[in-house]
Amino acid sequence: MRLMTAVRLGTSVVSGVLIGLWVNLFTDQLSEDGYLTASIGLGWGNFPLFLGIASLAVGEGFVRRQRMLERDDFVQRYELLRQRQRRILESTLRIMCELVSRTLEVTCNARYFVAERDEDGRRYLRQDRDLAVLNISMPREYGFTRIYVDTPHIVSGQAYRERVPLYQELPVDHSNLYDPDVSRMIEPQQRWVLACPVLRLDAATNSHVHGWTPHGVIVFYGTEVPSGPDVADRVRPHPGCLRGVRG
Repeated sequence: MRLMTAVRLGTSVVSGVLIGLWVNLFTDQLSEDGYLTASIGLGWGNFPLFLGIASLAVGEGFVRRQRMLERDDFVQRYELLRQRQRRILESTLRIMCELVSRTLEVTCNARYFVAERDEDGRRYLRQDRDLAVLNISMPREYGFTRIYVDTPHIVSGQAYRERVPLYQELPVDHSNLYDPDVSRMIEPQQRWVLACPVLRLDAATNSHVHGWTPHGVIVFYGTEVPSGPDVADRVRPHPGCLRGVRG
């Protein structure tokens, strides 16, 4: 920024001096001849004018070039940070999936669903295909694109609306509960779901504001139902795990 300011100031000063010199020469010539005759009559005396214009052009060209380089550098740094953030999110999701799997003592998958709006303003959850941990093969879910948060019998949508984590064991015939368009996207072998909304935090208070909608929902699910009398206690998330990002 300082270099660009210095170059622009320097070229402006040089340009001003050169053009000022030309104006003096042109004014003296103009007192004797007309505009066109005076301009032609100066001959090499017009050289300061061209140098002044060239100085301005060089200065502006240099400033634009520096801005392009700084923008490219910013884009590269931003992309690097975005990739690092992505790797951190992927690693975090994998760790969380492993913890849930060990806690429930069953193998599970994990996916992150981003909350978005359609052209009519309705909220839906879109599957982020990159943020996923797939330990169990479920062919149908590859066709899953997005689902509205108010779709009946969808645990992730309910967790999003109520802003609380929800665990639910699914009946064997749970595919019959959904509309045909939804049913074809959900694996019939799936037997349980644990959905945790990713809440937004206020930067000043570091707490969740009820009026703010979640960023999305993290969903854990599997085909083997967790067993044991303490399942309800094991799937009850600690309040700290629901914290999202500020703003």
